[in-house]
Amino acid sequence: MIDRIGKGMLLMLIPILFVFSSCEKIGIGREYDKVVLLYIAANNNLNSYALENVESLKSGYIPSVKDKNILLVYKHISGFKPELVRMFKDQSGNVVEDVVAAYEDHNSASPETLKGVLNKMKTIFPSDEYGLILWSHASGWLPKGMYGSAKAPGARFDDPFASIVKSFGEDRGAEMEIAQLKGAIPFKLDYIIFDCCFMGGIEVAYELRKKADFIMAAPTEILATGFPYDKVIRPLFKFHTDLPEVANIYFNEYAPEDPANATVYNSATIAIYDTDELEELATVCEEIFATNRSKLPLVDRYSVQPYFRLGQDYFFDLEDFISKIASPSEMVRFKECLDDAVTEKWATKKFLDIPIDKYSGLSVYIPRVTEGNAEVFYKTLEWNQKTKLVN
Repeated sequence: MIDRIGKGMLLMLIPILFVFSSCEKIGIGREYDKVVLLYIAANNNLNSYALENVESLKSGYIPSVKDKNILLVYKHISGFKPELVRMFKDQSGNVVEDVVAAYEDHNSASPETLKGVLNKMKTIFPSDEYGLILWSHASGWLPKGMYGSAKAPGARFDDPFASIVKSFGEDRGAEMEIAQLKGAIPFKLDYIIFDCCFMGGIEVAYELRKKADFIMAAPTEILATGFPYDKVIRPLFKFHTDLPEVANIYFNEYAPEDPANATVYNSATIAIYDTDELEELATVCEEIFATNRSKLPLVDRYSVQPYFRLGQDYFFDLEDFISKIASPSEMVRFKECLDDAVTEKWATKKFLDIPIDKYSGLSVYIPRVTEGNAEVFYKTLEWNQKTKLVN
């Protein structure tokens, strides 16, 4: 099991894995140590990156056929029929993709599908530990269709980085909101890793706090090249799963210690959240919002560290926002709770064209003075129901 470490609406395109058809293997009734599911929802414009990530995965650490560690990969890649495979190395060291379940084409944004594949994983591969990596487009806590639906004032030009980020997408119009994702996870996982954009928000983490012990996510976008899968799988199968090593490997892929090896864009943020600590953080924020409610409409939203581009102003730094309204004594308690909840964090000096001057590891939405569709939807989130940020 994972040791405690130092104690987006998910517009994720998650594959409809369970249209019950085709070949499905039957569980063999043995116990396994760890099961990791890499869930690739790429029936969209990320398909070429998905194929590259799968090939990268094969060149790294893969459990052997006789190992009690299991690596599962769900692949729904545009141009290919979806399938769930167990990936292992045979006795000669060759990588084998053993099909656990094959499917006809199906939509990739169904909560029932996600629940189905997770239940199947648990039935076929009973284990002490389950980890989930979600790979796709995403846009944090936002409701279906909001991100990118209209350019905000001042965002008059097309995104020059549109082809290299996983900022928003869909599978033939279907999306999954964060509350639906929560309902689709049928048992508590040891961790969830989001290889997709904007999922490092307090709204997302709080909504999923009872669904995983730890969450790893980025408050900004993630470059479409994603995690270096040839390097990040081994730490997940250590005796004590090493999430900080995974995050550090990912970060160093984009911000290497040797500047001579820096990538063209040199852009990455990532953080790890201890979900047991999120309730106390929410309680502190609830008290700060209640005490300082008259200050909320006076906050200059654009004076707070942004994590968004092109006027899509839904993601700001949580600590920087709280510092605009809280008293010094309130900030001390808030910072203590934040440090407990955000166990590790990394950020480059810039993310594409966004300077990262302040970085708490968590984003938050700052409501507008005039209530709009975002504020109406925000009231449905568990984070807002607890803290009353939007009253």
